[in-house]
Amino acid sequence: MGLKKSLMANFKSYTKLLRISDARGYFLLALFGFLLAKGFLFPFKDITFFWAIVFLVAGFGFSINDCFDQREDKLDKTKKNPIVLKEIGFRRALTFSLLLAFFGLFLSSLYGLAVFLLCLASIVLTLFYSSPPLRWKSKPPFDLISHGFFGGPLIFFLPLLFFKTQLNPFYYLIAFSAFYFSVFLELRNEDEDYQTDKIAGLKTTAHILGKQITEKLLRFSAIFYPFFLFLIFYLFLPVFLSLFFALTLIFLTLFLFFEKHKLVKNYKLFDGYNILAYVIILIGAI
Repeated sequence: MGLKKSLMANFKSYTKLLRISDARGYFLLALFGFLLAKGFLFPFKDITFFWAIVFLVAGFGFSINDCFDQREDKLDKTKKNPIVLKEIGFRRALTFSLLLAFFGLFLSSLYGLAVFLLCLASIVLTLFYSSPPLRWKSKPPFDLISHGFFGGPLIFFLPLLFFKTQLNPFYYLIAFSAFYFSVFLELRNEDEDYQTDKIAGLKTTAHILGKQITEKLLRFSAIFYPFFLFLIFYLFLPVFLSLFFALTLIFLTLFLFFEKHKLVKNYKLFDGYNILAYVIILIGAI
């Protein structure tokens, strides 16, 4: 009985490293690309391998970040880093992270050079972002640029390459919007972690800009974002342009005139707007 409890405790500690709840956005973007690529029409084996790769690569990104974020996470009581909580040692956590990367790369190699190189780029960028000596998350503007890529286009393009979709400007525009949104998410995270990162000595873009300018830039970026989506609808989905305008009008009205509401202040309204816009794109494309 004691052995069973010990195994379960270890299992829970390792799953905490994966930070599955934090990875929801990554899985949603992968799902978006999966549906655009009509991956559901492919054999069950290919679908299973695809989602296994997504799980492994995303899991590596979060687990390797926890390995080297101990100083910051000790200052933030909301963070459940199992290394900080002494549920698992650093070496075991690092080994676990590297195994995720290894198996992710191994599976990706079975589906062609393009898929393998894309996964390799994602893993390398994530490693450079999180771990020393580079640790780009503390070297502006590489913190925004690296996160922009591995949290946006590299996720979006994975299902397109995996399921042999012919790339064209339509997909490149979506990828650019994903990059923009991923950069926004990184800056928002830096704003939310501003005090703990400052105490821990982590230098981010938010610290270079200052708290007030960062918050103004976030607000401006959210208002400007619909322009990139407009290009997608105007050039490739004109039938859905009026629906997009209606959605954008609702979003901007709520965002500009209800700025003190919790959903506006924490940008959950912005997240919802992006999801709904992508859903309309998906409907139009399929």
